[in-house]
Parts: sequence; structure tokens; C-alpha cells
Amino acid sequence: MLCGVVLFAVVAAAQNTPKLTKVKAAPVVAYGNSDSITEQELKVYDYFLASDQLEGRNLPSRGFDTAALYVASHLAEWGLKPGGSTTHTNGPLQPYLMPFELVTKSVIPGETKASLNGVGGGGRGGRGGGGARTVELEYGKDWSVAAGGRGAAPLEAFEAGGNLAFVGNGYVINKTKIDPFEGIDVKGKIVVVAGLPAELAAQAAAGGRGGGRGAPNPLGEACTDFLTPEQAAAKNGAVAVVTLQNFQQLAAAGNANGGRGGAGLNGPAYTVPKFRVTPACPVVPSITAGLAMTNDIFQGEKKNGSQIFYGAGSDAKLDSFELTAAKKLSLKVAVKSESNHAENVVGILEGGDPVKKNEYVVISAHLDHIGLSAPQADGHNVNNGADDDGSGSTGLMAIARAYSEGAAKGQRPERSIIFLWVAGEEKGLWGSQYFNQFPFVDLSKVVANLNIDMIGRTKGPGYSDPDKQHVLVEQGEVMLVGPNISSDELEKTIETVNDGYQKLKLNHFYDATKPDKDHDNLGPEPQGQRIFYRSDHYNFAKMGIPIVFFTTGLHPDYHRPTDTPDKIDYKEMMIVSKTVSAVGWVLANQAGRPALNKTLPEQLMKDMKLAKDQGWGKMTPVLAPLPGEPF
Repeated sequence: MLCGVVLFAVVAAAQNTPKLTKVKAAPVVAYGNSDSITEQELKVYDYFLASDQLEGRNLPSRGFDTAALYVASHLAEWGLKPGGSTTHTNGPLQPYLMPFELVTKSVIPGETKASLNGVGGGGRGGRGGGGARTVELEYGKDWSVAAGGRGAAPLEAFEAGGNLAFVGNGYVINKTKIDPFEGIDVKGKIVVVAGLPAELAAQAAAGGRGGGRGAPNPLGEACTDFLTPEQAAAKNGAVAVVTLQNFQQLAAAGNANGGRGGAGLNGPAYTVPKFRVTPACPVVPSITAGLAMTNDIFQGEKKNGSQIFYGAGSDAKLDSFELTAAKKLSLKVAVKSESNHAENVVGILEGGDPVKKNEYVVISAHLDHIGLSAPQADGHNVNNGADDDGSGSTGLMAIARAYSEGAAKGQRPERSIIFLWVAGEEKGLWGSQYFNQFPFVDLSKVVANLNIDMIGRTKGPGYSDPDKQHVLVEQGEVMLVGPNISSDELEKTIETVNDGYQKLKLNHFYDATKPDKDHDNLGPEPQGQRIFYRSDHYNFAKMGIPIVFFTTGLHPDYHRPTDTPDKIDYKEMMIVSKTVSAVGWVLANQAGRPALNKTLPEQLMKDMKLAKDQGWGKMTPVLAPLPGEPF
């Protein structure tokens, strides 16, 4: 009845109006289709992604590939545009996959050999008479390969041989004028090192809190402020470095475990070959000596192996000295390479404005987790990752579904939205680095990155956590990381949306790069936990893109097999997901775009410059599917 009355009135008005006036369309719902996100939808997605059958979604693994296909199948069903491979794809799902190559290099034990000549009598068995002997050193038992650490050479095949010299911890530190190579002729020799400078030892003792991902080296910049043993050895003409195992390595590895590349429950260690950069200064290869090899090296010298080992462990000053001229070490390391694949999952909703559709809001979460572990008492050995980052990946799926469903009903944002599930966050932010280093869109057109990582846990009744360095929210609260650091304008947008929508309590405890009485003050001084540097938003920040990282914090099940979907607070996940969706909607429709703060942290500025120097951000076609990639 009402429709008829309205129609009559419109017709009458038209007949009496000499010139028609264009009626403005009804305003689009303030936050798009965000209200359609439900707890039940999130529960369905998370229970699949965190199921035992996906075996912890380690990268690379069949579990991760299955998770990628699961997301891609939904994107295809929802009608989102693929953002992955455009050529040589197999089936309807591979176009949603953005592949990048992985490679693992491992030592070939049977072809890897070491021998030490000139060892005094009375020691371990070896070739030779009653005087000096030649000791054959078994790879994986007496020694292993040290590669890929701070300032160390990547794992490559090599041969080296020569006399030996001990040079303390091997670090040359310019600001304190420490040079253990001074007065020692190491040209053509192999240098032996033990221990760490006090600053690095303290950082290592922090257990990954202050010394975790993104933590700057307390010695400064390698090759400028200091030289690692491998760098200093190269500068002084040495041919290799032997690093003595410390207490922690001996306890963890049982004196040797086959070295880098040894396969464990989750397979071998991989790297991304396209990330490889030219070292800032030359390095020599390095190996790690076990306790028996240490004793052989220092047998008959001015200090024996025990004195060196315990001296390094107690931070005692160890003077440099050349070893007996008759003592020579020969090394041969044989290496094999194997390729594998990884894939980001990318879906795109094209914006409705003919101009603004060429700008983007990127909403991201990481799809991988840490795989399998040693069995618990009940036999469970899967790190399910229901919260880390099953919750973020699940929330992103619900947001993508809401946007695509809204677009089908005419609720299309003006700017385009990129929904990005990245791979390899747990390996070192791989997928987000790949997206930003080799983007398929112009990154200068990216308005903001909204990153979602661990949004599924809150303090419930009876909650307790023995780890005082964990911070977890109450239900109805969320932590924001980065907007105060990155963009005050983005922070204002988030606050405005939140005040008018879900009204979450916004917690900025982690929104800092330096701890103080109100921010990130639980970690070891002076670095704190540095959460700002520890998720995928940081690679967007390196490109000068305003960022915000949504999280509910850390809890006792972090990186453990007990991070299971039955412990998730799905109401909290729903509220946070709706908020992220609404913020994305406003950013995609507002007239301007949030500006980057004029003053940024020194470490971020350095990393932005480094990314620019390394050529990040040049638009690059997405690779065709790699061998073995799922379809």
C-alpha cells in the first residue's frame, strides 16, 4: 500500500515540475556489509584451518597447501577477482595463488670431511706415530656447519685448509676499539673463535624477547660499526672460521646434530632465493666445532680446550694467540640443493569509483603456523595454531565474504580491496616481504595495510598465565600496534569508526618501538618485546604505507600444541573482525587517504632506506605456478 502512495506522489510531482531534478541515491550503509559477520561462520573456518589434518600448516607442507586451497576455493565461490598467477594455471583455484620459490641446502655427510694434522700424542686415535697425529673429524659428530646467522656466510660448498689462530670471540668493535686480530697474522689461516661480546650475550640471554625478530644489533651496523668473526676474518685474509660450541648448543644438540639443513619433524630449513642480497662486506665460510674437536684443536697449546670453553662461557677475557705451526686443519663441505614452493593467497574486490578503484586497501593475515612438535603426554603433536594465526586468517575470510556479498547487493567501496593471506610469517615475514618486494600493484597506490594476527583469545573466568611477559585482553578489548607510530590520521579513523560501531576498548600497550612505563615495558630493557617489528604489517611500513596491526595478545598456548580451536573466544573474534571490516570500508570510501607521520622511529627509517636501496616495490608480474604447487 505504501509503495502505491509513493508512486502516485512521484508521478504527480513529475507532472507539475517543468524540469526533473536528479535525486541522490540513498547513502550506502556506513560500514558496508560488516554486520553480516557471525560467530558461527568464524567457528567453521577456524575449526578447519586449525584441524589436526592440516598438521600445523608449516611452510612448506601439504597442510599449508590444503589451507591455501581452502581459502582460494571460498574466494572463487564468492566471486572475488584472483590476484595470483595469470598464466599456465591449472583449474580455477591456482589463479588465487601468488607463488614464490623456496630452496633448501643441506650438507652431504658422506662427501663432507675434515682432518686435523699435528695433534699431540696421548689424545684420540688417529693416524701417525707416537708424536704428532692426524685426527679424522666426523661430520655430524665432531663438527657441523654454521651458516646463515648474523654476518655469517650462506651455506655453500667449500674447501679450505691452513694453520690455526685463536682470536677470542672474533668481533672487531670500532666504538670501543676492540680488535682481537691485532698483532696476529691470520693470512691464509683458519681462525678459531669462542663466545660473544657482552652486548650480544645479553641479547641472546633475553631468549628472543629483546633479541627477537626485528631487534637491532646492539653493536650497531655490521661492516660499519663492527665486524663479525666471518667478516673480520675475510678482511684480515683468513680462509675460514671455526666457532666453538657453547653450553646452550651442547645441551640442545647433544654435541652435534648434522648441522644446518638437517630434517626434523617439519622437514629441512628453507630460504627464499629471491631475497638473497649481496653482503655489505666480504665473509668467509664457518663451521662449528663440538667438544671433542675443541679439545683436539687446543691439545698442547698455551690454553687447552677446557680453559677456552669455560672461559668463553663465563665471559672471561681470552687473549688471541697463534696455534702450533705443525697443526693444520683441512675442511671440505659438500652441499646439495632442493627446491620447493610457497604461495600467498590473494583475492581482490574491485572498487566502484572509476578513479579511486586504482587505489587499494590491503587487509592481511598469515596463513602458516609452526607445524608438528614432539608429542605431549596425551600424544598430541600438532601445533594447531587456532589463534596464531588461524584467528586472523579466519577473520579475513569472513571480511572477504562480507565485502563480496555486499558488492552483490550494490554495496561496493570506491577503492579496491586486496585480501591477502601471506605465507611464511613464522619463518621471518616471508610472504609479506615478497608481496612488498615484488608487488603486482603500484604500492604508492596502497592507502593502508590492516594486519590481523592473533585475535581469538581473551581472559576468561579463572584465566591465569605464569609468563608475566604475556599481555592478553579482556573481552571487548583489542590491541592496536602501529597507528600511533605510523599514522596519527589512521589512528583517528580507527577511533571514529570504533566509537560509532563496536565500541571496543582500544589498547595501545604495544603501539611503541621503545618501552616506557605505559608501553611494552615487560621485556628486558631497553628493547622490550618489540611487537611492532614482529608481524607482517612491518614490511608494509618499510614501504611508507600507514599500518595498523590488530591483536588480542599473547597467552600460555602461544606456539604450543594447546593452541586449539575450542579455546577461541568467537564473540571477540567476531567483534574485532567487524571492526577491521568497518575500518577498511571507511578507508576505501573516504575522500583522502591517511598521511604517514612526519617523524618515524630511527630503526624504521633505516629499514625503509634499506628496502629502497635493495629495489623493493618495483611492479613485478606474478610467477606462473611452480612445480608441485597445489591445484
